[in-house]
Amino acid sequence: MKKLIAFLLAAAMLLPLVSCGTDPVENTETEAVEETADPNVETRTPHNVPAGTTFDGASFTMGFFFGSPDKYFSDELTGDNMNDAIYRRQKKAEGELDVKLGYEGDVEHDEFIQLYKAGDDVYQYIQLHRISYVEEFSGTGYLRPIETMPYIDLNADWYNKEQTDAMRMGKYTYFLTSDFNLLEPAAIVFNRNLITDNNFEDPYTLVSNGTWTVDKMIQMAIDVRNDRNGDGLYESEDDVFGIRGGDASLYCPFTTGMGILTGTRNPETGRYEMTMNNEKTYDGLDKLYRLHENPGSYLYTGVNVNFASGNILFDLCYASSIERSADISEFVIGVVPYPKYDEAQERYYSQATHNLTAIPNTIKNPEMVGAVIEYLSWESDNEVTDTYYNKLLKTRYANDPETRAMLEIIFDTVTYDPCTNYFGFSDGFCGLFYLASSVIIYGQNNYAANFRLARGLCKAELERIYTALDALEGPAETETTAE
Repeated sequence: MKKLIAFLLAAAMLLPLVSCGTDPVENTETEAVEETADPNVETRTPHNVPAGTTFDGASFTMGFFFGSPDKYFSDELTGDNMNDAIYRRQKKAEGELDVKLGYEGDVEHDEFIQLYKAGDDVYQYIQLHRISYVEEFSGTGYLRPIETMPYIDLNADWYNKEQTDAMRMGKYTYFLTSDFNLLEPAAIVFNRNLITDNNFEDPYTLVSNGTWTVDKMIQMAIDVRNDRNGDGLYESEDDVFGIRGGDASLYCPFTTGMGILTGTRNPETGRYEMTMNNEKTYDGLDKLYRLHENPGSYLYTGVNVNFASGNILFDLCYASSIERSADISEFVIGVVPYPKYDEAQERYYSQATHNLTAIPNTIKNPEMVGAVIEYLSWESDNEVTDTYYNKLLKTRYANDPETRAMLEIIFDTVTYDPCTNYFGFSDGFCGLFYLASSVIIYGQNNYAANFRLARGLCKAELERIYTALDALEGPAETETTAE
């Protein structure tokens, strides 16, 4: 995926820039015809399952505590590109490995616990909500360490080793992120017509140059405001607003985007600590506070204006919502990641919270389970991933190289905030996770008090999980490659 990003960005810079006010579908320049590879010749890095490995029709069932099974499995061809790509992936895995893939939606917590205690091998793979049972399942032995699974090599391109490592609290890894997971990273959709009308810098150029920062985005959000009825208030549907976040959680990715996480790993102990009480966090929150100080620069509730109205510059969303915005015909949209803290920040961080998958410790056939997960993860990059991106961008934007490159950046910079995933319903880290929302929406800028309150709570939450993991795994090693 990373190689593709570099190619797309290079292609975007070489092509004549698409005007901010020009619809990509109106570009009538003749495109060069590329030679297509022989579809019967496999050119990708091979997966780790030996040729001829089969399992005599064994069942592989994925249980969903959260999320939609139809994003991963399909019972038939329907003519829908996304559905059919998923169906073909499923049939290829079944044919290659001689297995039968299935799923169960809305798995209940108590049901799973009863099955675990009985030692029943009902689910071979599960998907959890971002903060439901993550701490419990990892600290009680319910999950099998990924390190013990055959065929799964986390260094392979089809696994996100960085984020899988980040989600490891103790000695072993329990949560897996791969190309099989159709993730929901945070993203920003913007109105390119408003960019042109206000003579703003092109966000695509800023992202490509590494200069897309929170200061530049906030300044645009402030400058674009237009109190059209002149009443001094931003309460009319006709007014122009800077940033819209339909849910308070959509403001949280600003801190992640600036590289500010609720907890970071101590390089000496390998264990997570609450480390937000520092100068960068204070300064980053001060930057966000400018939105609260400038009415109309952001919109949360109170005014019934949506992005399709054309009166909002930036719309905060998760990836699946890009598809809805791509249907808008009244103006041209763009897609960018959440901005950096400053230009010196080495990369973008696109917050993800959901789609954590794990292997129950009750599985009886690790060889089969490892082979299926490896094959599905590898095969996903053959057709499903590309089809998913095209689905989000729709026909209107799927062939626009600049927009496609931005979407690739968002997915390639997926970033989990592990302490939030483990303790999101607890008072300590939950409050820290929502700091950006509190600052922007409610104007709470007494950061020192927030950190004093959270410090003891976060310490207790971390001690709880590490005590459980030490009892389960033995003391964690002090050296780690996770960041």
